Amino acid sequence: MNEHNTSSLAIGMVHFKTGDTDGVSLEMDKWKQVFTEAGHRVFFCCAERPNEVDAPFCTLLLSLSYLSEKTRKIEKGMFGSLEAYGNEEAFQKDLYADAKTIEQELVLWIKSCHLDVLIVENLWSVALHPSASIALLHAIEQCSVQVLAHHHDFYWERVVPVSLTCKTALEVADCFLPPHTKEFSHVVINTKAQKALQLRKGIDADVIPNVFDFSQGPWEVDSFNADFRTSFGIKQDDVLLLQATRVIPRKGIELAIDFANELQEKLKACRGKTLYHGKVVSKTSNVVLVLSGSIVNDTSGYLDRLQKKAHENGVKLLWIGYQVASQRSLHEGKKTYSLWDAYAHADLVTYPSYWEGWGNQLLEAIRAKLPVVLFEYEIYRSDIAPSGMSMISLGDTLHSCGEDGLVQIDQNILSKAADKAVDVLLDVQKRRDMVELNFAIAKKEFSLDTLRAMLEPYWVQWSKNIWSH
Repeated sequence: MNEHNTSSLAIGMVHFKTGDTDGVSLEMDKWKQVFTEAGHRVFFCCAERPNEVDAPFCTLLLSLSYLSEKTRKIEKGMFGSLEAYGNEEAFQKDLYADAKTIEQELVLWIKSCHLDVLIVENLWSVALHPSASIALLHAIEQCSVQVLAHHHDFYWERVVPVSLTCKTALEVADCFLPPHTKEFSHVVINTKAQKALQLRKGIDADVIPNVFDFSQGPWEVDSFNADFRTSFGIKQDDVLLLQATRVIPRKGIELAIDFANELQEKLKACRGKTLYHGKVVSKTSNVVLVLSGSIVNDTSGYLDRLQKKAHENGVKLLWIGYQVASQRSLHEGKKTYSLWDAYAHADLVTYPSYWEGWGNQLLEAIRAKLPVVLFEYEIYRSDIAPSGMSMISLGDTLHSCGEDGLVQIDQNILSKAADKAVDVLLDVQKRRDMVELNFAIAKKEFSLDTLRAMLEPYWVQWSKNIWSH
């Protein structure tokens, strides 16, 4: 426990990684900002940290990686098959031995940072690292800390359904995913997860949605990112569609390719017309779909399938995730652009995900004041659409996958979406009306002020719990 300043809490946040452009990492940064502005100190613990800015306040524990060979074997033994182990006893032995090692490392981190509070980011919900889930609870039992479990995704929400393999796996899921400890607080990011957690586990949770900082100035073209388009061979009169998500199947990026193809055809009839920013649609103008997100563990060859589909449809598709990060940098004359640099050059944002826990990149697009081409995924319909935002809709119904395993939507919906996109590309007032409406709604409903109001009761209660003893 922090014994030095009763007005300041030492708050630890533990996840698989930090400082990246994935939704969990980005939300951790926002929570950290709110906590630090309130006078608290925040310490990260993770297995990966691409961004070195917060290195002094971030402890790396490689054992927390869910990508290691050992962890992937254990996770498969939990949810897939015991074939690699031969029997349940061998699986159980490996699982708990690994958990014991991680437990000792976590105890050392908690005590060395003199933590008052520990916020668990997804380690007790997504279940990609079962031994870390066990280790974390056992480590907490040895330390005097307040606990908040922040659940972004649950294992039962995976796009590809999983099943527990044995009695040991069932016990781990019941006891650790997440734990039932009464003193722990739980937060989820949408109402569906809130209901499921109560129904499945009997655990009550508050809903804190993803948020964004709408108070800062706009992301603009400047001296650093002025060459962004030319760096990737994109012309000034090309229409840049930005897909800012990770490149994984549930993001539905194949729908963005179909949309890009349809928009390309519509723009042929617009040659000679002036786009919203003053450039003229020419014979050489292309629709370029830019994927700026990372690729992790692409065992299904998703990017290859996307590139093949784009080539067959004559769509220019660029993956630039190797040169985009959460922060700008310049190393030996080579630039790494920030995600915000990509938004500054985009004309439209595609967000065709068919499953999302909430929708971080959606808020980013709204913050950038860009029109959004959106597949109306379930959580959007239940938790976001009621706010009244205006989107270029790809509908809410998927066709079954083809031989390539890629999803599709109705052609007439694609056509209508492309027509609406042409409108906001050519009509400055329609574009302004759409993006300003969305910005005003999001600033009111999903801002850092919203987050601050939701988190303050927690740190007030933590302080009472700590300083009353």
